[in-house]
Amino acid sequence: MGLVRVLLPLPRAAARLGPDPGRRLLGAALTRCLAPDWVLLRPPPPWRRLAWAEEATAVYRALAEREDARPRDRDLLARGLVWQAHTLLLVGRCEQACTVMDAAVAVPDARWSPAQRALFLHLRAQAQFGLARLDDALGSAEECVEAYRRLIPTRRDRTLGGLPGALRTYALVLGALNRTEESVAAYEECAGLVRDMSVRELSHVALVRVRVMCELTAGLVELDRHEQALSVGREARDTADAIMVRVAPEIVRPLRVRLFADLARCLAATGDPSAARTTAEEAVAEARTLVGRDRTTGEPLLVLALDCLADRLRELDSPAGESTARREAVDLSAGLAAERPDTYDPLLAVCLERLADCHRAAGEHRDAVRAGERAVAAYRRAADRDPAAQEPQLARVLMDLSLLRQDEGDAGGAVGDAREAVALTRRLTEPDLPAHHALTARRLRVLGRALREAGDHGAAVACCAEAESILADASESSGTGAYTESLAATRTALALALDAEARAHLSGGRADEAVAALRSLLALTRRTDGTHVHARCVTAFTDARAEHGDAVVPAWRRATGQEFPTFVYRPSGTSAGDRPAGGN
Repeated sequence: MGLVRVLLPLPRAAARLGPDPGRRLLGAALTRCLAPDWVLLRPPPPWRRLAWAEEATAVYRALAEREDARPRDRDLLARGLVWQAHTLLLVGRCEQACTVMDAAVAVPDARWSPAQRALFLHLRAQAQFGLARLDDALGSAEECVEAYRRLIPTRRDRTLGGLPGALRTYALVLGALNRTEESVAAYEECAGLVRDMSVRELSHVALVRVRVMCELTAGLVELDRHEQALSVGREARDTADAIMVRVAPEIVRPLRVRLFADLARCLAATGDPSAARTTAEEAVAEARTLVGRDRTTGEPLLVLALDCLADRLRELDSPAGESTARREAVDLSAGLAAERPDTYDPLLAVCLERLADCHRAAGEHRDAVRAGERAVAAYRRAADRDPAAQEPQLARVLMDLSLLRQDEGDAGGAVGDAREAVALTRRLTEPDLPAHHALTARRLRVLGRALREAGDHGAAVACCAEAESILADASESSGTGAYTESLAATRTALALALDAEARAHLSGGRADEAVAALRSLLALTRRTDGTHVHARCVTAFTDARAEHGDAVVPAWRRATGQEFPTFVYRPSGTSAGDRPAGGN
C-alpha cells in the first residue's frame, strides 16, 4: 500500500490520457490504498482515506454509467461504494455511510462475492450501532457472523475482514443491549480464534485482538468474574504493548486506560488493595499522556481513571488522597460539561455525588451540601434534555441532598428536597408501583425524618404511616420476606415520629392529642416484634407519666375508659432485621 500511495500520480496521469484503461488502473490503485495492510505499517489518516474512497467511487461511477459499460465496471462501482462507506465510518459519519451502502445495493446487476457481501453486512451493523439503532444492528451483526462462518477465506479476500472482527461487533451490540453474558460469550469465542492464529494471520488482526481482549476483560468485570478477568486482563495488557501504542496510539491508549481501571477493580475485589492502587495510578498516568495528545478523547478517560483511583484510596483509608482525586475529577468534568452539556452534565453530576460522599465521610457537612447542590443542578439540566433517563437520577440525588442537609442541621431545606424527591418518585413509579414499593417507602421515610426534625410531627407521622401501609400490603401480597427489612426500618421510623409527636403535644399542653399519639404507638408495638419499637414505646409511656402525669393520666382515662398503662413492653420473638436503618 505504501508504494502504491507514492506512485498515485502515475495512474492519475494515465486516467487523463487513456480514459478507459487509465480509469480502471486509477480505481484499482485507489482501492489498494484503502485496503488495510500489515498492522505495523502505520495507516494514513482517515480523512485522506475518505478522499481516496470518494475519488475511486467517482472513477468507477464514470465507467459504470457509460452506455458501453462492462458488467465488471458495475461490480467495481458497488465495491468502491462499500469502501467509501467504510471510510465514512472511520470518521464517524454513520448516516452518510448508510446512504452510501444503500447506493451500493442499488447498483444494477452488480455481482457481489461472498466476502464482499459479508463486509457489507459488517459495515451496516457498525453504522447502525453508531446511530444507536441497536435492534437493527443486532440483526445485521448476526447475519454478518453467519456470513463469515460460511466463508472460505482466500488470500484475495483477506482485506474484506473476517470472523474475529464480526464477532467483536456482535459482542459490542449485545453489550449495548445489556445482554452481558451473551456478549462475553461472543468475546470469548473471538478470543479463542485469535489465540489460535499464526503470527502471519495475527499481523492482519492485531488491533482486533487488542480490542477484544480489553473489552472481554471489561465484560468479565461487569459479571463479577474477577479472577477470570484478571487472567484475561493480563493477557490484554501484553497485547496492548508499546509497539501497538506506537502503531495505533489513538486506538490503543484509550483501551489501556480502561483496561488498567478494570484491572484495578479486579485486584481490589480479589483482596490486593495495594496492587489495585498501583494499577489505578497507571491508569491515571496513561490518561494524562492521552490528554497531552488528544484532549477531547483523553479528558473523559482521565475522569474515569481518577474515579477508579479515588475508590482505591478510599479502600486504603486515605481520605486526603481520595478528596484530591475527586476534586480533580469534578474540575475536569465541569470543564467538559461547559463545552458539551448534553453529553457531560450526567458525568459531572456523578462526580459531584461522589465528592459529596467523600466530604460526608470526612465530617465536612457544609462542603458535602455544596457538592450535593451542584449535583442536583447538573441533573436538572440533564433531565430537561432527557427526562426518561435522568429524572430517576434527579429524584435519587435530591433524596441524598436531603440527608446531607439533615446532617448539617438544615431541617427546612431537607424537607423541601425530600418533598420534591417523593413527588417525583410518585410520578415516575405510578405506571408500575408494585415494582417500586421499597423505593417509595424508603423516600417517604426520609421525608418523615426531615419533617420530624423540622418540628412538623403530624406530617412526619403521616409519611411514615403511609410507608408502613405500602410495605405491609406489598409483603402480604408477595408472600415472601422481600420487604421484611424495609418494613422493620419503617416501623422504627414511625415509632420515633409518634414518640416525638406525643412529646410535642404534652409540652404544648395538648394532653388529648398526646394520648392519641401514644395510643397509635401502643398499637404499633402490638403488631410488630421490633425490639427498637418496643423500647421506644416503653420510654415514651414512662416519660409521659413521669413528666406530665397530672395531664396525661386523666386524658387517657377519658379517651379509653381505662387506666394509664403501667406495662407496655411486648417481649420480642426475634430481633433480626429490626435495627433502625440509615435515614431514620
